[in-house]
Amino acid sequence: MSDTKIPRDALLGNLKNRYEWKAVERPHTWRPTKEGEELIGFYGGKTLRDGQFGQYEVAMIHVPHEGSFMVSGTLAIRLFDAANIGVGWPVRVVWKGYKELEGEGSDGKKKKMKQFEVFIAEGDPIAPEYLPRTTAANPPVEQ
Repeated sequence: MSDTKIPRDALLGNLKNRYEWKAVERPHTWRPTKEGEELIGFYGGKTLRDGQFGQYEVAMIHVPHEGSFMVSGTLAIRLFDAANIGVGWPVRVVWKGYKELEGEGSDGKKKKMKQFEVFIAEGDPIAPEYLPRTTAANPPVEQ
């Protein structure tokens, strides 16, 4: 490495000009209301969120022309884990409603669990760098 110091402004300018930039939009929470509703897109991995009952995992699904969505629920996360897929894999998530569980929660209400079906496409995924763009400034690229 050279002893020559790169002026800070020049380094930042080079970085700015070197890449194509897109604005990051917050993902939406998928809230289906009718059994059979589907979310079809590309798997974006899992991330942790903070909620009123502590941390929980969500799966990110990138849907072309619609944006990124978070899918939460123990069953959905288990199914994505079982699928053993990577980022960029085509997926389809189907809402199956709620299943009532034994007992009551701390609020006195019946416990219920979200029900999903998760399908993965056979074949090859797309590379993560080709995931659909979900920003208003740069609409998704058709593949």
